Amino acid sequence: MKIQKTITGRELKRGTHEEGLAPGQALRVKKAGGKEFLVIRETDSPNLADLHAQIMREIPLTGPTQKTDLAAWHQEDDE
Repeated sequence: MKIQKTITGRELKRGTHEEGLAPGQALRVKKAGGKEFLVIRETDSPNLADLHAQIMREIPLTGPTQKTDLAAWHQEDDE
């Protein structure tokens, strides 16, 4: 495990440093009282596009399809 960076508890609260970690990397956090702990990223983050596609495949479409004229709908909003 490779420690990427050492930050304070206040920096952890105000930022998103853990999002920049690659799998297997860690972030050391030192609190004002002297306590230290590690934030470790163990796995890859999921690909949200793949998760969305999987959900859309699992949800069956019911009812008849409807045609929508988006240009006309947009013009009605402008008026």
